[in-house]
Amino acid sequence: MSIDSPLVELSTPLRPNTLPPRQAVSEVVSNVRKATWSRVGFAAFVALVSMTVLPVWIASAWLAFMTLWETVLRIWLEDRLVLPIARRDEEAGSRRLAAIHFFGATVYSIFPVLCWSTGEPLGMVIATAWVCSSANHLFVYFAANRLLLVACLTPLSAMTIAAPLTTAGFDLTTGVSITTLVCMIVAAGLFGIDRHVLLSNLAKVAAARTAAEQANAAKSQFLATMSHELRTPLNAVIGYAELIEEEAEHGTIAEDAGKIRSSARQLLGVIDVILDLSKLESGSVALQRERSAVSGVLEELRAAAAPLAAVNNNTLTISEAMPLGDAEIDHMRLHQCLMQLISNAAKFTKDGAITVTASRITNADGEQLMFEVADTGIGVTPDQQARIFDAFVQVEADAARKYEGAGLGLTLVRRLARLMGGDATCESTPGKGSVFRLWVAA
Repeated sequence: MSIDSPLVELSTPLRPNTLPPRQAVSEVVSNVRKATWSRVGFAAFVALVSMTVLPVWIASAWLAFMTLWETVLRIWLEDRLVLPIARRDEEAGSRRLAAIHFFGATVYSIFPVLCWSTGEPLGMVIATAWVCSSANHLFVYFAANRLLLVACLTPLSAMTIAAPLTTAGFDLTTGVSITTLVCMIVAAGLFGIDRHVLLSNLAKVAAARTAAEQANAAKSQFLATMSHELRTPLNAVIGYAELIEEEAEHGTIAEDAGKIRSSARQLLGVIDVILDLSKLESGSVALQRERSAVSGVLEELRAAAAPLAAVNNNTLTISEAMPLGDAEIDHMRLHQCLMQLISNAAKFTKDGAITVTASRITNADGEQLMFEVADTGIGVTPDQQARIFDAFVQVEADAARKYEGAGLGLTLVRRLARLMGGDATCESTPGKGSVFRLWVAA
C-alpha cells in the first residue's frame, strides 16, 4: 500500500447513516447484561418512590418480579433458548430474543399504568418519568436491531396509550396526556438517532485521525531510512567542492567551489535536522548514555561553535557557573542541542555577544544539567515565544524574510531535551536579546 493511500480516505465526507448497523444477537445480549444492576437499582428507587401512591405490596411484588427477571429468568432463557440457536441461525436467535424481551417490556410497562391509575398527580409524574426513561433505554440498546426495538416499543406504546384511559374516559385531558406521552417516546427516538449520528461521526473522526497518524508514521519511517541515500551524495558534493577549491587555490573557480561547498553544507544541515526529527517521530532514536565529564562537552563546544559566532562578528563565551563534575549523558545529542542553540543565537545577533553558562541544579526531578544560551540579538516577541519551538515556525514568516532557515532547529532541541529527561524554554525582550535554557537529566 502506498504511503498516501490513507489520505484518499480522509477526503471522503463524513455522512452518517440514519440507523446504526445491525448487531449480532450475542452482542445485544452482552450489552444488555452490562447494565443489569443499573436497571435493577433504578427500578428499586422508582418503586420506593411509588409507594407514596401505590399499595406497598403491589410495588414490592412488581419490584421482586423485575429483580428476579433481570438477574435470573431472562439470563436463563437467553442462555438456553437464544444463544445456542443464534450460533446456528442468527435470524432465529433474533426472533427468540425479541419474544423474550417483548415479555419483559410488557411487565416493565405495567408499572406506569399502575401509577397513573391511582389518579394522584404524583403517580402521573412517576408514570411519565418511567415512560421517558424506558423509551430512552430502548433506543440506546436496541436501535441497532429493529425487530428487538419494535418488540419492546409495542407494549410500551400500548401501555402509554392505556395509562391515561384508566382514570377517565376519552376527553380533551386524556387526549393531551396520551399525546404528551407519545411525544416523549418520539423524542427518545430522535435522541437515539442523534446519539448514533454523534457516535458515528466520532468514530469516523477517530478512524481518520488513526489513518493520518499511520500516514505520518510511514512518512517518518521513510525519511528515517533515507539517511544514507540523502547524505552520501551531498558528502560527495562537499568533498569534490573542497578538492576543486584546494586545487584552484584562488580565482573564480575557487570562489565558485567555495559557494558550492557552503551551500551543500547548509543543505546537509537541514537534511540532518529533518532526518533526526523523523527518527524521533518514528521512535527510532535511542540515547547512548555514558558517564563522562560535562566539561568535555563544553571544550568541544568552544572549538566547534567559534566559527558560527564569528560569521556575524559576535563574541562567544562559554563558562561553568560551578564545577559540573561527571554525569550520565548522551554526549553527542547534548552537543547537538547546544550547537543548534548557539547557531540560532549567532544567526539573529550581529556585532554582539553570545554567552553560554552551564550549571548543575537539583529540583523535584532530581539532579539536572542546566545550560543558558544568552545573546544580544533582535529578540523574540511574546507571541512568537509561545510557539517558537513548534515545527516550521520562524521569526520572519513573509517571503522577503532576512534570516534563512527551515524553522526546525529549536523543535529538534526541545524534543531531544525531553527525550533526555529535560526541556527547553525561551525568555526574550525584542531588541535586547534572548535567553534559551536547556536542561537534561544528570
